[in-house]
Amino acid sequence: MKLYRNILLILFSFILYLSNSYAEILQQEDKFNNLILQNHDFKYSYLESRNDIGVFYDFFYDKKQNKILIKRDKKNYPIVRFSLFNFKQIKHGDSVTKFNKLDLSKIDDKKIIELHKLSANVKLTVNNKEINLISKPYKLNDIKLAEFYLDYINTIDTTKGILEISFYSLFKNHRPDLQKYTEVLLDDNIYYPSEDVLISGWWPVTSINYNEYKTDVDISQSGDLEFYYGKGKLFTLKSDSGIAQFRQKFNFKNFPFDSQTLSIEIIPEQKSSPNAEINWPKGNASVTFVTPEKGPFLSLINYQNKNMLKEIGWDIISTDIKSNVVIEENYYDPFLEEIYPYMQNSINLSIEIKRNSAHYVFKIIIPVFLILCVAWSVLWIPTPKLDARLTTSIVALLALIAYNFVFEGDIPKLEYLTDLDKFILLSYIFCCIPTFISIGFSRFILKTQKLQKKVTKINSYIRRWGALIYLLITFQIFYSVN
Repeated sequence: MKLYRNILLILFSFILYLSNSYAEILQQEDKFNNLILQNHDFKYSYLESRNDIGVFYDFFYDKKQNKILIKRDKKNYPIVRFSLFNFKQIKHGDSVTKFNKLDLSKIDDKKIIELHKLSANVKLTVNNKEINLISKPYKLNDIKLAEFYLDYINTIDTTKGILEISFYSLFKNHRPDLQKYTEVLLDDNIYYPSEDVLISGWWPVTSINYNEYKTDVDISQSGDLEFYYGKGKLFTLKSDSGIAQFRQKFNFKNFPFDSQTLSIEIIPEQKSSPNAEINWPKGNASVTFVTPEKGPFLSLINYQNKNMLKEIGWDIISTDIKSNVVIEENYYDPFLEEIYPYMQNSINLSIEIKRNSAHYVFKIIIPVFLILCVAWSVLWIPTPKLDARLTTSIVALLALIAYNFVFEGDIPKLEYLTDLDKFILLSYIFCCIPTFISIGFSRFILKTQKLQKKVTKINSYIRRWGALIYLLITFQIFYSVN
């Protein structure tokens, strides 16, 4: 009995402790929400106010160092992600060789970032061209993709160009403007904004969206806004999870030995603009980024190592997260009734996949080749036996036509020929040759012995060199794949 009493006492104490802890968190949460409501101005929030040339460099994940570094070209020069004020002269993907007279290939990432935060007029050398830049004030938001778990790639519909995934993701936005309300109040934990706080202002983290083909609230959901306080910093959080569908651009020229790139695009609603008068909110030039932390890179690598894509006919070659800049030169604003350049900085979660081609090799390419061999064997039948030659070649041609429908559902109707199309078209042509030859030779059969010998000799040349030409062209069709 004493043992049971002790267990019950421990269990009761633990429940009491949890209740007190939860009550304390709720009390902290209420105080924090009240401080925000009473003191905050709820203007649109930015991470930083800057006064510099507005040039930002691209990122990449270094697996060996387990760090996100500035992306560099083969000569170690940093690569541009976005230029706010000089986007026509300095474009996404350009390499910057010099900052004034400093060779950037010899400068580490930290120093490059510090240099580009300086408020000074600067001469950048971009693609061997010197560009003079003037520092200007602007606002910066950099919202982090903190987590991205790709649970499954459910469907890769190549005929419709649709990718369907099951996923979970978390975005976080550092809020230094709310930091002052946390002092000697919050412990490291997650807190929830009150309804009054939630509707009182704009929350940049909630304006990050997946560029979905079709949004269905029954199979995907966006979580409520949360506050997270940890390591002395305050963040706002937003989670997304469920099933999502994305449009894809596929290139089938090398089908069935093709590789494709699956892209999951994440875009902010807030555009980037150097023009303070047309930007929203007015009065500030601004730039908004979505940038991944290490977690999403590691999650994609883990998915590459452990997935079920083979069951749907694909292998993963590589994964990456890449930046992208969408620039629409002639964007019409219906509210301002003006036309101006529209710019958005997004990221693409990129998964490169390769088709498992064994199915097509064993069930299409080899059978087509064997059917062609049957059709080509007609050239070994003596030329006087016209009926046997025609019957064999026509039956082989009809069998070949049937194979044209085997893979029809795997790719859309295209305006160009895939490698498999070229192979089958070539096989059609060479399957028809014995038929045409037999019909052509029929005029000379049994007329004279001299003509018969000549026909037999031509037949011998065709069967020998025709087969070689077919093999060489087939090799050329698939050569680029191998």
